[in-house]
Amino acid sequence: MKVLVTGAAGFIGSHVVRSLNRRGIRPRILVRPTSNRTNLSDLDAEVIEGDLLDPPSVLRALDGCEQLYHIAGFVSPRPSQRTLLFQNNVQATINVMDAARQVGIARILYLGSTTAIGASDGPYPIDENAPYNLGGTGVAYFEAKRAAELAVRERVEDGLPVISVYPGFCLGPGDIYLSSSKIIVSFAKGQLFFTTRGGIAFVDVPDAAEAAVLGMERGRIGERYFAGGHNLTYREFFQRLASVLGRRPPRLTLPNPVLRFLCVVGEPLTDGAVFSRLFYHIFARYHWYDSSKAQRELGWTMRPLEETLRDAVAWLRQVGYL
Repeated sequence: MKVLVTGAAGFIGSHVVRSLNRRGIRPRILVRPTSNRTNLSDLDAEVIEGDLLDPPSVLRALDGCEQLYHIAGFVSPRPSQRTLLFQNNVQATINVMDAARQVGIARILYLGSTTAIGASDGPYPIDENAPYNLGGTGVAYFEAKRAAELAVRERVEDGLPVISVYPGFCLGPGDIYLSSSKIIVSFAKGQLFFTTRGGIAFVDVPDAAEAAVLGMERGRIGERYFAGGHNLTYREFFQRLASVLGRRPPRLTLPNPVLRFLCVVGEPLTDGAVFSRLFYHIFARYHWYDSSKAQRELGWTMRPLEETLRDAVAWLRQVGYL
């Protein structure tokens, strides 16, 4: 059985390939010629060069495949990268899904963003059927992931065999661009000295990858599955991280109005590099998700967060980020 994985050079995608390798599967992976291939060094895969924005190369990569894992995506808080966000999240997803239909892929695993489903309005988890509530924020990343989600749903309704999995905030080895591990590095270096009033679901990145593979193996076509992980307030998270690092947790908790002011003022000054509307809506709100459906239907399990943090810190030290 031939399997294609997009985004295999990335944080979650490389762990998906690793999970497939453990099952004796050598997948085909589509990578750009310019991609950083650090995460591919210990993986067993057939490498095909191409670009998700080039439909003919996607068709070539899918030739002869029966299954597709669409893991690729792009995250940025920068307003100046709005076009890139829509190209790499929306147009790339449309190209992949339409190519999969054209070649007759039997099963497709789409790795979506929890923010494309929504956030909780308080300290309680939401399930996969929650009404979307992140519209009107002006956050380009949210808008792009929501547009990609709707493009996938439209094709599912038209018969495309897609199973969707939505991981929480991933931590662990292989985050070469510090897409989420920046929270650990900033705290460890004393640059992040405050916490906020929100919370998020933290998940071990190998667990997130395993959720994707289990989704392919056991998921029901057309269904959506949260693999959120551990729902914690940011205060609780920093207490656990501080324990692993041997540091004191932050004493200062920024009120949401103060955080909002910093983000509204800071975004145009730094192009979102420090404070941004994305930062505000991630850190001031609760992104808590009910993963019971994945646990029940897919047999998905989660590692203790302390183990994840220890692995993440060890890797960050090994590669020189700490």
